[in-house]
Amino acid sequence: MNLIEEIKSTLRMEIRPNSQGLDYLEAVFQKSDLGLLNPLLRKYFGTEVETPGKEITLPPIIQKLADSIGGLWPGQFFFYKQEDEWVTYATLWPWESNPEKITLKSGVWKIDPTTL
Repeated sequence: MNLIEEIKSTLRMEIRPNSQGLDYLEAVFQKSDLGLLNPLLRKYFGTEVETPGKEITLPPIIQKLADSIGGLWPGQFFFYKQEDEWVTYATLWPWESNPEKITLKSGVWKIDPTTL
């Protein structure tokens, strides 16, 4: 089972139409379900959602990935794990317009070696 399969079997969420099987998941879930997601984040990335506030600098190729899915803004969370040319990632975007909702974007991404 991969991260996307586990998320789908764990969280109640509204899956957006641009989701692509086991390669990309975009969905909206309730903030109250964050406790169900944290064990999966710990399992795949070694960390869980904590209070935002620390700005990070990403390696250029990972920044390219983050930019390709909409970029990162204050208050959002980005998790990734690189294994050779594959990157597993998850982003959490709390809604400003409705603090009880969070958009989740997660997937696997193959690094194009010509861009390194």
